[in-house]
Formats: sequence, C-alpha cells, structure tokens
Amino acid sequence: MGTAARIHPHKKLDELLAALRLAAPRLPPHVLRIAGGVERGAEAHAEVLRRMAAGLSVEWVGELADARGFLRELDVFALIAEPAGCPNASLEAMAEGLPVVATAVGGMAEQVDDGVTGRLVPPGDAEAFAGALVELADDPARRALMGAAGWERARERFSLERMVADYARVCLGGRGARAAQPASAQFTST
Repeated sequence: MGTAARIHPHKKLDELLAALRLAAPRLPPHVLRIAGGVERGAEAHAEVLRRMAAGLSVEWVGELADARGFLRELDVFALIAEPAGCPNASLEAMAEGLPVVATAVGGMAEQVDDGVTGRLVPPGDAEAFAGALVELADDPARRALMGAAGWERARERFSLERMVADYARVCLGGRGARAAQPASAQFTST
C-alpha cells in the first residue's frame, strides 16, 4: 500500500501512520510506501514522522520521477490529506486501477464511490481508516474489482476529454461545436 504526498503537516501523514499502527497486527505482510519530498520548512515535521514510523513497515520513497511506476507497485492507495478540491494523487491512482482508501472530505466523495471504487472513512477516525486498510488487504478479489471500477470512474468522469466537454458546456453555454475549434479560429476579429 502507499501514498504520494509532499511531507508537510497539511498532508496528515501522521494520521496515516497512526492508522497503520492500528492496522499492522491485522494486516498480512505489508509495506507502506510513502512517496514525496520534504517541503521546505517541514524538515522537523519529517523527523517527527520518521519517529512515528519506528517499528512499522514503512518505506520513505522520496521524490518521484515516475508516479505511474510507483503506483503500479501498490495494491491500495491511501489518502488522508484534507484537500478542498479534488486531489490529483487519488485520481492518478484510480487511473492506474488502484482502489483508494481516503477520508471523506473535500472532493473525495466525487472521486471515490464508497464500497465500489474504494473506501471513504470519516476524517480523524484512525480506527475506521485502519479497518478499511485491513478489509482491502484481506480481499484481493475485492481490490481488483474496486480497482477496475475506479479506473472506469476516472476515465468516465475525470478524463481530459470529459473536463473539456464540461468546461465548454458551462463556460460556453453548451456551444460545444465552437469549443472544439482551435482558439485562433474562435477569437479572430473581422
């Protein structure tokens, strides 16, 4: 299992480590892989996280050159950060066919269909997050079904083509034919 997030207090990796500590005795052999560099000014927080991870099976991956390669090595993607919008990291995980375990905040409910593409748990509930990790770790068939459903959801709702069509509908009042023209053709003066 893993996550991709800058090392910063806002990313709530401390809560992920707390959930892992609760889940670890109930998990099959596992490693939590955490990808992401330490944000400037968060070095002390990074050290606190490393101490929190003592005794847990955690691998600090650092900055990623290839997010897709990292995601392909995971069985489950975990996200406790509390974004205001729709986080890209979880969408990237879904696009790689991973089930996502996340807190039900921000745009996560738009991305993750609880019980279908992954699991959503209440924010701040380490026990619920741990339970969701254990639930998916114990059921490879369910992980595969959720991953496939997540891939389909990402493709249908969050693809570039879908976003362009949605923007055209909202911004241009449904004038999709004009939206499909190159910008130079749309805005030429006569």
